[in-house]
Amino acid sequence: MSPGTARYHVGAVYRFPGRLDVPRLRTALDELAAAHPALRRGFRPPGLAVEADPGEVRVPCRWVAAPGLSEEELGDLLDGETREPFDLRRPPLLRALVVDRGAAGDVLLLTVHHLVCDGASLTLIEEELSRRCAEVADGQTVRGAAAPSGGALLAEAPAALAYWRGRLAGAPHAMALPSDLPRPPVLGTGGAVHRAAFAPGALAALRAVAGQERLSPFMTWLAAYAVGLAAVTGDRDLVVAVPASSRETGDGAEIGMFVDTLPLRVTLPPGVTAREVARRVRRAVAEGLAHRRAPLQDILTELRIATDRSRAPLAQVALTHRGADEGVLRLAGQRARRTLLPTGTAKYELLWSVVDGDEPELELEYHTDLFSAPAAAALHERLIAAAGAAFRTPDAALPDAGPGSPVAESGTGTGAGYEAVHQRFARHAARRPGAPALIEGPLRLSYGELAGRAGAVAAHLRATGLGRGTVVAVLAERGAASVTGFLGALYAGCAYLPVDPAQPAARIDRLLASADAVLVTEDARATVAGLPVAGRLPVLVLERLWADTAAGRSAGAPAPDPAAVTGEDIAYVMFTSGSTGEPKAVVVPHRAISRLVPEADYLTIGARDRVAHLSHPAFDAATFEVWGALAGGAALVTGGREVALSPARLREFIARERITVLWLTATLFHQVVDFAPDALAPLRVLLAGGEQLDARRLAVLLARPDRPERIVNGYGPTENTTFSTWHDITDRDTAAGIIPIGRPVSGTTAHVLDERGEPVPVGAVGELAVGGEGLAHGYRGAPAATADAFVPDPFDPRGGRRLYRTGDLVRVLPGGLLAFEGRRDDQVKVRGHRVEPAEVERALCTLPGVAEAVVLARPTEHGAELVAWVTAGAGRAAGPLDGPALVAALRERLPEHLVPVVVPLDRLPVNASGKTDRAALLAGPLAPAAAPEQEPAGSPGDGDPLTGRVTALWCEVLDVPAVRPGDSFLALGGHSIMALRLLARLDEEFEVTVDLGDFFADPTPAGLTALVREAGAADVLTD
Repeated sequence: MSPGTARYHVGAVYRFPGRLDVPRLRTALDELAAAHPALRRGFRPPGLAVEADPGEVRVPCRWVAAPGLSEEELGDLLDGETREPFDLRRPPLLRALVVDRGAAGDVLLLTVHHLVCDGASLTLIEEELSRRCAEVADGQTVRGAAAPSGGALLAEAPAALAYWRGRLAGAPHAMALPSDLPRPPVLGTGGAVHRAAFAPGALAALRAVAGQERLSPFMTWLAAYAVGLAAVTGDRDLVVAVPASSRETGDGAEIGMFVDTLPLRVTLPPGVTAREVARRVRRAVAEGLAHRRAPLQDILTELRIATDRSRAPLAQVALTHRGADEGVLRLAGQRARRTLLPTGTAKYELLWSVVDGDEPELELEYHTDLFSAPAAAALHERLIAAAGAAFRTPDAALPDAGPGSPVAESGTGTGAGYEAVHQRFARHAARRPGAPALIEGPLRLSYGELAGRAGAVAAHLRATGLGRGTVVAVLAERGAASVTGFLGALYAGCAYLPVDPAQPAARIDRLLASADAVLVTEDARATVAGLPVAGRLPVLVLERLWADTAAGRSAGAPAPDPAAVTGEDIAYVMFTSGSTGEPKAVVVPHRAISRLVPEADYLTIGARDRVAHLSHPAFDAATFEVWGALAGGAALVTGGREVALSPARLREFIARERITVLWLTATLFHQVVDFAPDALAPLRVLLAGGEQLDARRLAVLLARPDRPERIVNGYGPTENTTFSTWHDITDRDTAAGIIPIGRPVSGTTAHVLDERGEPVPVGAVGELAVGGEGLAHGYRGAPAATADAFVPDPFDPRGGRRLYRTGDLVRVLPGGLLAFEGRRDDQVKVRGHRVEPAEVERALCTLPGVAEAVVLARPTEHGAELVAWVTAGAGRAAGPLDGPALVAALRERLPEHLVPVVVPLDRLPVNASGKTDRAALLAGPLAPAAAPEQEPAGSPGDGDPLTGRVTALWCEVLDVPAVRPGDSFLALGGHSIMALRLLARLDEEFEVTVDLGDFFADPTPAGLTALVREAGAADVLTD
C-alpha cells in the first residue's frame, strides 16, 4: 500500500462556522479506536497485521491556533498534514488536526489510511463521531465491540473466478488513453485533480434515462463514464475498476477496509445508443456484484496478466461515487460537509469521482506522469460533454468517434497570389544582378550570372523542342551543375528529375525509364556509358555548354524570359523508396514549392541570409535549401558530403561561409551535438528533422549560451513537399521529453485519423493525413499506388481536395500541436502482443550510457523477434555497451514481450540521405563483427610505415583491434558515411583526397593504401 507515501491516504476536511470542543473530540476519537479493531491495527512486513488492545491506542489530535490564516496558507497547512506518511507499524492509522481560525471558525482534518478505512467506513466514522461527541457532552461513556468479520468471505470464490474468467476473456489489457506525456517505463505515484460540472440540461437528460432504465445512482454515473471514455479514447471495449463492498452480514457497522475492486467490462458495439449503454451497465454491475467474492489479485492471476510496471494491470481507469446524504459531520451543535483533499498522488491513470446531489461535484484524478494539467482539463471537459450529448439523444447511435481533433489548417496557400520560384528568382536577378546567388568553393556566381547560365540551358532545351510537361533528368552532384540544370529546366517550362550519379548504374537506368525522362544534363564528371535507357537520350554536358556560350554572353547579361507556368504544372519529379522497396516517382507541381518557400509562415529568408546546401539534390530537403535561398534572394552555399559528416568540417564551413540557415537530418544533428555543438552557434535558424529528435541532445544545445537563435523541427513526407508541419523547439519541450512536430505549414491541412478514417480526440494517437497546396499530384505511372495513398478529403465541404496518408502515427497535444509517435507499419506482433518499437526505443534510451536505439522486428522461423541496436553516448567511458546488462535492466522496466535482443554497435548505419539504414541493420549479424585472430596489417613486422598508418586509421574508424590486408570494409560493418569519415581522416593526416568511388572499387586496407600512395602520401611520410 505504498508505505512512505500519501498515495492511499484519505484527507477529509470539515469547515465549521464556530469553535469545536477539542477535548470532547479527543475523547470521542479514542473511544472510536477502542471500539473498532481496524483503528488499532498496524502492519509489519510482509503484510502481517498487529492489533493493539482497547485502551492502548490514542488517536493523535493536534490543535493549531491560526487566526487570520489566509485560504492559501490554510491549504498549504492541510496539504502538508495529509501528505505526512504514517508509520504503518504503529496504530492508529488515523489522526486529526483542528485549525482554530478565530472568527472564521474551526477547520477539522481527519487523515486516515485506506488500509483501515473504506468509503463506507468514513461515513461510519462521521456518524459515530457525531453520536459519541453528543453522548460525551451528556456525560455518557460509549463502549463498542467489533462485529464479527465474515469468515466465509471466499466461500464462493471458485464460482466467482469462473465468472470473471469468462467475462474478461479477450478484454483489452490496456486502454488507449489520450495522454500528452510519454509513458515512462515505470509509472510513478504523482497525481492531481481537475474539477468540473455537468450541464443542468444534460444532467436532467441523464437522470431521466436512468429512471426509465431503473439504474441506481452509481450505475447512472458509470453509464455516463463509459460513454465519455469511448468518446475521448475511441475504445469500444472498456474495463473500468469500481469499488465493491465485501461486507458480510454483521459487518455493516464495522469500520475497516471491506472494499475490493471489480473490473467491470462494458462493450459499446457499432450503432449502440446511450440507452443501450445504460442497460449494458446495469447488467454488468448486477453480475459483477453477484460475483464480488473473487479478489482482484486472484482474477489477475487467473487471467495470467503479465506484470507491466508502466501501467496498472487490466484496468487503468476507475470510478467512485458518493451519495448526497453522505459525508456530514455534526459536532458541538454544528454541521459540516466533507471535502476530500487531493493527496498529490494517483491510484489510477484516470479516476472519476462523483459526489451526487442537485449539482453533482465531478473530480478527475489523473496521473501527472501521463497528463499535463491542460491536457487533463481538456479531456475531462470533453468526456463530460460527450456523455451529456449522448444522453440528450439517448436513442440515437453513438458517433463512431467522439469529439475529434480539430482540422489543423494554416493559411490559405498560394492560390490567388501564385508566383513560381523560378519567376521569383528571375525577379531577384533583374533587380540585384550582382548579388551573390551560388557559392561552391572558389566558384562564386551572382544572380545575374546564374540567370545567364540557366537561360543558356533553357534556350538549348527550347531549341530541342522541349517544353511544358517534359521531364529533364539532372544527373549531377549538389552544386552549380545541379542548380543550373534545375533552373534551366524550369525556365524552359519543363520539370526536372534530380538523379544521384553515385548510385549503381542499373538503378539510374531504371529511374530514368520509370520517370519517362527525355534528356539528361550532366557535368563533365558524370557518365551514362553502358546504360540502355540513358544511352538513347540526348545528353547535354553543362560544362561544354557554358564554354560554348561564354564568348557570346557576358556575365550578368539578361537571360531569356522564364516560361510562364500554372501552379498545377509539374515542377519536378523525385523518387522515394516507399514501403514496398520499389522506388516511386513523386510528381510535384509548382504550387507545392511556392507553398514550401517563400510563401510559408515558418521561416522568412532574405537577401542577408546564406543558406547551406548540404543535402543531395535527389532528396527533398534540397528543395527547401535551393529554393529557400534563390526564391528569397539569399546566397546558396554548397558543401560537399563530407562537410555534413564531419562535425569539425561543418564547424569550419559554417564559420568560413557565414552560414545563417542550415538543415540537418536528426542523425547528423545528433552527431554534431555530440562532438561539436559550438559549430551551430553562428546560425540564425537551425532546422532539423527527418527522424525523431532526441530531447536530451536538444536540451544540451538549448542550455548553451552560444546556441542558434532558433531551432525548428521540420516534418514532412516527399509527397507533401518537404515540410508539412513545423515547431520552434524550446526548453519546455525538452523538459517534457516530447519534441512536437508542431503545426501545419501555411497552406497545409492536417488530420489525425483512426482506423475508420475519423478524427481522433485530442491526446489520442492516429495516422496523420496531410493536404493543401503542398500536395503532390501522385506517383508517376502508378495509378493504383496513387489512389491508395492520395485519398479524397472527407472534410472538404466543396469536394475535390485530397489527403495524403503518411503512414506516420502522431498524437494530438493540447492546443493542437502534433507529436510524432512512430510508423503505422512499424507496429508488429510478438507472441500475440501488439508492439510499438518506439516504446522499447524510449525505454532503452533512458538507460545509462545508451545514446541511440533502433528497434525492429526480425522475422524468424518461430515468428517475429524484437531486436534492438544501440549505441553509446560520446561522453561514456571506454568500452562497448554490455548487451546482457541492458537486457537485464530492461526486464526491470518492461514486460517480457517488450524485451528485445540487444546488439551494441559503435554507430548506427545511415543511408545516403543521412537517415538510419534499417535495411542494413536487419541484413547484418546479431553481434558486432569480431576481429580476425592474426597479426594485423601494418604491424611492425611488415616494414611499411604507410600501410601501418593507413591501417591504424581503418581500425580507428571501424573500431576494431586489427584487420588483414584483404578484409572488406563492408564485411566489417562499414558503410558509406563511415567510409567518408575514413577518407576525411586520411585527408587530415596525409593531405590527400581519395575519391569515394575509387575506394569502393577495392574497399580493403591494401586497396586503400595503394590509393593513398598514388596520391603522394608516401612523400609526406619521408618529409
